[in-house]
Formats: sequence, C-alpha cells, structure tokens
Amino acid sequence: MLKEKTGIGPGLFFMVLYVSLFGYGVIHAPRVAAEYIGPNGYWGFILAFILSFPVMAGIAWLGRRFPNCSVIEYLPRLFGGFFGKILGFLLLVAILVLMIRTSRIFSGGVNIFFLRRTPAWASAAFFLLVSLYIARQGIEGITRLAAFVFPLTFVLSFLAILFSMEYMELDNIRPVFFFESGLAVAAGTANLFSPFMVLLTVLLINPYLTRKEKSFPVMAGATTLASFLILLTIVSGIGNYGAEGILRYSFPVFELSRKAQLPFVLQSFALLFSATWLSQVLVATGFFYYLLAEGAADPVSRRTIVPSRSTWM
Repeated sequence: MLKEKTGIGPGLFFMVLYVSLFGYGVIHAPRVAAEYIGPNGYWGFILAFILSFPVMAGIAWLGRRFPNCSVIEYLPRLFGGFFGKILGFLLLVAILVLMIRTSRIFSGGVNIFFLRRTPAWASAAFFLLVSLYIARQGIEGITRLAAFVFPLTFVLSFLAILFSMEYMELDNIRPVFFFESGLAVAAGTANLFSPFMVLLTVLLINPYLTRKEKSFPVMAGATTLASFLILLTIVSGIGNYGAEGILRYSFPVFELSRKAQLPFVLQSFALLFSATWLSQVLVATGFFYYLLAEGAADPVSRRTIVPSRSTWM
C-alpha cells in the first residue's frame, strides 16, 4: 500500500464520506425512483437506505477485527492467498466501474448544461485532470478539501432542494402505500442502492481511521444526512414533474434546481447548486482515484500511521 503518515479523525471521515455519498447519489435518484417504481418511488430509496445499515455494521466489524489492515491486506487471510487476491481485485474493479460510469454521466451532464459549445472529450479531460490533481494531494489533502467544501455545499444543496418543493403537487407523489408490483419495488430498491456502494471505500481507508470504535456511528451519520437530502430530492422531483414527466429529462436534478428561486432576488438556484454539486463530485472522484492507486499498490508494504493535525476532527 502507499505510505501515508497521517490519520483521519471522525470529523474528517464523516465529511469525506458525506461528500462522496451525496455527490455520487443525488444526480439520477429521482429518475431511477420514478422509472422503476412510479409516483411513490421514494419507498425504493428508503428501503435501500435501511439495507445499508447491515453493510455498515459488517464494514465496522471488519475494521475492528483488522484494525491496521485494509481489505486488500486481510482478504488473503480470510479466504486464502488465491481467492483473497481475486476478491480484492473484484472489489477494486467494482469501485473502478462505479467511478468510470458515474464520471461519464457527470461529465456528460456538465457538457450538456454548461459547456454546450465545448467538445465532450475536452470537458471529460478537464474532469479527469482535476480529479487526478486532487488525488495527488494524498488522503490528508483530500479529507481537508472535503472539510472545506462540506459546510457551504451542504447549506446550498439543502436550500435549493427545500425551495424547489414550493411548486410540488401532493397528488404527484400519491398513493403513498400502494404498489402495483413487488418486483418493481425490488428492482427500484436494487438500483437505488448504488449510491451506498460508496461505503465500500471505507474498507480501504480503515487503517487511517484514528477512532475505529466510532466508525459505525460516523458512517451511519454521514449516510443518514446524505440520504435525507437525496430523499427530499426524489420527493421534490416527482412532486414537481410527476413520475412520467420526470422521465423526459436526462438530468432531472438540474431541471429541479431551476425551479428553486432565491428569496427577494428571484434568481434561480441552478448555478449555485450545480457548482456545489460539481465540487463534491470532483472531491469524491479524486478520493476514489487515490484509493484505487493505493489498493493496486503492493499490499506487502506497510504504512506508518502517526497523529497529525487532521486527527483532532
């Protein structure tokens, strides 16, 4: 693994996890919920959120059992050298696929909404270069950047979602407790679970956590906060456009942010929301690049963890 002389306290851990969960999870959640389940598609996300707690409990248990190792290092101990390495490789591939798939979607959305005259390859290259630059800062630099963007991005995202609910119609999100198909709910829940795949990254940063006994409460808190905003976005999206209407948009969250108006200014939240969302995505993508590089490094090499100024949080 890459050598890193720092530790991550609960505060920094909370913020980098929240930024990653919200940035990667919010953009397509309303469309997926409406497409698979319908007007009450928010139930699919609620069920996915509930299912994430056993995953977090398992991750926290593994972290306590192997406190000084990442998942790449202890999988061979659990399943043998060959199968352990295969499972570690599959985990890295899963994170890589999630990152590439989501990054393509994000760069496409930015190109459609903000850089229409810019070639798609140019915006994708810019996205990649910025993410790689963030990844080069190391785990301490990435977590500090997440801590820097967290307060403002959280407040602006919450206000944008909240003000967008002004024009929603309650009939669009009804009936609340009626489902046409259990299979549709199951498919919607499975697809809406994708944002929680970000939790797998905790398996890789476990050695850097300075308070491992707090890993589960921190994961639960960050996941709950991010899920709350994503749930509000789903309800607002379906409430504003209806389950069928929201399917007309490739990026319904951008359209939804245009409905939110700044009080007394009558200026759309769209630009502010998009800027805050993009900053979170870039931090999260840089974070994932760093973890992929570390996971692909020689697992025999050891890192030295010593307290630093970032451990106080």
